[in-house]
Amino acid sequence: MDLYLEGVLKTQLLQHYCDIFETLSEGTRIDTIFLDFAKAFDKVDHDILLQKVAKHKIKGKIGLWLQEFLNSRKYRVVANGEMSDVQDVLSGVPQGTVLAAVLFIIMISDVDENVKSSIVRLFADDTRISRKITSEEDKVLLQKDLNVIYDWANKNLMKFNENKF
Repeated sequence: MDLYLEGVLKTQLLQHYCDIFETLSEGTRIDTIFLDFAKAFDKVDHDILLQKVAKHKIKGKIGLWLQEFLNSRKYRVVANGEMSDVQDVLSGVPQGTVLAAVLFIIMISDVDENVKSSIVRLFADDTRISRKITSEEDKVLLQKDLNVIYDWANKNLMKFNENKF
């Protein structure tokens, strides 16, 4: 892991620790749900991503270049010694590139847009939603915010890996 990502991860862990410490210092509890997108980098829908790129005002030559970067990729499959015809890659961002991480961040940048009362923290394809719980109403509000994130995932054609929760 490169030093930048290691630093971001440490910052995320430290922030989560601070959320917990602050809440416990108040004599309150905090509930946290850890979410993981299934094959996140592979499932990014190009059309949805390009709409979000435009929403971030990335246009002109760079916008066209990103569109070509995503839409000009092809693949073939070899099975039992036979090679398939060339097919277009319809989803995903090329992993292992700096651009893949940036594009994925753009893709999920609005995941918390309609979350009303909980804390949402993101690190790559891992999402964490937390809320201080002092009453039954707090539990209901956390569940509503969790439902908002699930609705976002469905709208954006992203699936959660529920085995990693």
